[in-house]
Amino acid sequence: MKNLILVLFLIFLNSCGYTPVYKNQKSQDFQINIIEMTGDNAINNLIKNELKFYSNKKSNIKYNISINSKYQKIIISKNSAGVATDYNLSVDTIISFDKECKNNILNFNENIIIKNNSNSFEQNNYEKSIKKNFASSIIGKFIIKILNKK
Repeated sequence: MKNLILVLFLIFLNSCGYTPVYKNQKSQDFQINIIEMTGDNAINNLIKNELKFYSNKKSNIKYNISINSKYQKIIISKNSAGVATDYNLSVDTIISFDKECKNNILNFNENIIIKNNSNSFEQNNYEKSIKKNFASSIIGKFIIKILNKK
């Protein structure tokens, strides 16, 4: 019975017109040069590393970008002893880039509310993971915007 359901599922999935979002990887034929990075160094380095995956050094289409990021960790609630229990982590990023002698500015904002962990090592690792996810999300949105402006 499970095999029949699996086969039917695959047949329906195959005929529904599903195509992967990044199927046409060749459409990402551009070079990204980072001219300036200001703000939070950790976020900027994560964004820079994410951009390396999308940049093609041999391309004729070049984008010169400037990145300005701001990371905030705000206490939003405390317990009766005054110890923080919830945080709001947010990243505001402004990416400006030149395309055909025209300066474009894109703003990206990512935020999440997290609980405080009593183990500071685990808390720091969790925050680093969130920062990586923020950078990945920001670059994903940026690449989509660039591809739509071509």
